[in-house]
Amino acid sequence: MTMFAALDPKGRLITIENAHRGKACNCTCVSCGEPVMARKGQIREHHFAHVSQKKSCSIKRESLLHLYAKEVICDGLGMQLPHLPGVHPKSEDTSSWWDFETVTPEVRQQGFQPDLIAELRDGSRLFIEIAVTSFVDEVKLERIKAAGTPTIELDLRDLLLGSHSIPSEEAKGYILHQPEHKTWIYTEEPPVTQASELQMPGPPPRADLRPPRPTSTMQEQRFVIMQMWVSVRTLPSGSVAVRSWSFNPQITELLKAWRNQLGGEYNPRYRSWIFYPQSRNEVLNRLQELDQQT
Repeated sequence: MTMFAALDPKGRLITIENAHRGKACNCTCVSCGEPVMARKGQIREHHFAHVSQKKSCSIKRESLLHLYAKEVICDGLGMQLPHLPGVHPKSEDTSSWWDFETVTPEVRQQGFQPDLIAELRDGSRLFIEIAVTSFVDEVKLERIKAAGTPTIELDLRDLLLGSHSIPSEEAKGYILHQPEHKTWIYTEEPPVTQASELQMPGPPPRADLRPPRPTSTMQEQRFVIMQMWVSVRTLPSGSVAVRSWSFNPQITELLKAWRNQLGGEYNPRYRSWIFYPQSRNEVLNRLQELDQQT
């Protein structure tokens, strides 16, 4: 395709329509990185050209789309994503907005390189793969599984074949807000159930609130909160560990608010919210009230 897009001084994609005429655009070529000028005359179709007068680079729509998708996700710090596998919503709402703390492109992992890595508010991570013509193959999928990080893949073929300009608000909205073209290609296994995995000490209980007697295996209860499994384990200390089987931003904010109100802590290693013995009954009562509500 002809050079209708370039990179502005901040390294962001810009279309010829939005660029200042001539060298004043201060842009560079998406392909080779050389300075380009915006040619916006009266006769020829507007386009970018190399300042050095060399032949125009071949910039494919696929490459622009891949670059633009990473740009808008990094800027947006969030996306509308389909519910994780195993979640059975009781309404037509089959997706939710996920907020990201940070999004970093092209960070090398063991044997592969995801397009983006999003840091979530609960301390966990999400790999984001952007597919335009090439999709995650079996080899890469096995390496993703070995990393143990939930991974979502965006299928952008409709944008590739569509008429929306890249960049454009229409393409941005499709990437960020439409969940139908996004697929979970890997999610975490359900949390472990061995007692040894969560034996974390809590603070000493008050004298008038004795913790449950330690048992050889921790007691576990399960609830359906906001259409997701939430497990609760009673620890030997009398504290309770609450964890959603799959990440849900609404559940995270709910448990964070309870932590701030009732006292407790977040354990990033086990991705569990720990509530101290004096709050145990209140937490269980609240979860019971929310259990399987629509």
